Amino acid sequence: MRQTLQSAIKPLLLVSVFLVFGFGAASAQQKRPPKLDIPIKCTLGQDCFIQHFVDMQGGSKAADHRCGFLTYNNHRGTDIRIRTLKDMEAGVPVIAAADGVVGNFRDDIKDHYFSNYPPEKRKEIYKIGLGNAVVLNHGNKWSTFYAHLKEGSVTVKKGQRVRKGDILGFVGLSGVTDFPHLHFDVRHRNRTVDPFTGLEHDKGCGKATFSMWSEMAQRELKYTPTYFVNTGFSETKPKGRQDLESGEKKEKVLNPAAPTMFFWSYYIGSQKEDQVSLRITGPDGRKLKAYNPPRMTKNQISNTFWVGVKRPPAGWRSGTYRGEITVTREGQVFKNESLIVVQ
Repeated sequence: MRQTLQSAIKPLLLVSVFLVFGFGAASAQQKRPPKLDIPIKCTLGQDCFIQHFVDMQGGSKAADHRCGFLTYNNHRGTDIRIRTLKDMEAGVPVIAAADGVVGNFRDDIKDHYFSNYPPEKRKEIYKIGLGNAVVLNHGNKWSTFYAHLKEGSVTVKKGQRVRKGDILGFVGLSGVTDFPHLHFDVRHRNRTVDPFTGLEHDKGCGKATFSMWSEMAQRELKYTPTYFVNTGFSETKPKGRQDLESGEKKEKVLNPAAPTMFFWSYYIGSQKEDQVSLRITGPDGRKLKAYNPPRMTKNQISNTFWVGVKRPPAGWRSGTYRGEITVTREGQVFKNESLIVVQ
C-alpha cells in the first residue's frame, strides 16, 4: 500500500514581518558573511536529515542548488527534520550558527500539524507562518532565522548577544508545517541567500560562488537525494505518515496472538521512474509477502509504503522476521530494513 505526502508548507512572503521589526544593529560590522555551523544538535544522516533546500530555480518550477527535487516552489530556507514527535518531545536543541544579537523572537505558538487544523484556524496560523522563531543579526545586514520551534522553548531575549553554539530553543512543529523540523533561513538585506552556494534564492541551480558553511559543517552536510526516515514493523496497519512519525508505532516484538503483521517505510526523495519493492521474510528465510507497486510517475518529496500478512493457520513461527524496502533508480539502489521477533 502507498500514501503520498503533499507538503502543507506554502511560500510565505509576509510571515517574517513581525520578526523583522525591531532588528537591533550588531556593533561589530563584518566585512564578510558569517561562517555558519550546523544550527541543530543532532547527527545528520542518523537522527536528522535535510528534507528541503532553498528553491533556487525561481518561477513556476522548483529545484534545489544541485538541480535536484528536494525543495518546493519558492521555499526560502533549509529544513532539517528529525524522525519523530517522540524525538521532539525529548528535546532536540537548535543552536546559533554564528555569533550574533537577537533581533526578535516568538515563543507562544502551539505545536500542531498544520493540515490537522480546522479551516478557520488554518487561516490564522497561515498568517503566522514561521511559528515560534528566533532571528539573529550578524552585522553588515546579515541575519539568520530559526523557525517552527517548540512552544515555550525559546531561551533568549531580544537584544541578547549570543555565541556560536548557544542554545536558542528546541525543534518543534509550530506554524505552517506538517513535520517536526528546523527551518533555517539565511538573509542579506532581508533577501534569502542559499548557504550552500552564497547565491540569492532565485539565481538558478547548479551554480555557486562560495559556501557559507564552516569546514566542519561542510564535511557533515552531504547531499543525499533519498533517505529513509522511519522503517519498521507493527501489528496494525499504519494510518498514514503521521502515525509513523509519532514514534510510537514501531514494535520490536510481535504478540504471538496478533492477527496481522505489517512492514512499512516512510522515505524522502521519491523520483519519477523509481521502482519500489517491499518484502517480508520469515525466520526460515522464506518470503512471506511482497509488494511491488508500479514505477513512480512523478517526483515527490516523500512516499510511504506498507505491506501486510495475516497470521498463518498454524500460528506465527517463533524467531526473527525481516522486512526490506528497496528503491531502484538508474542503477542506484537505496535499501532499508527492520526486524521483529515472535517469541
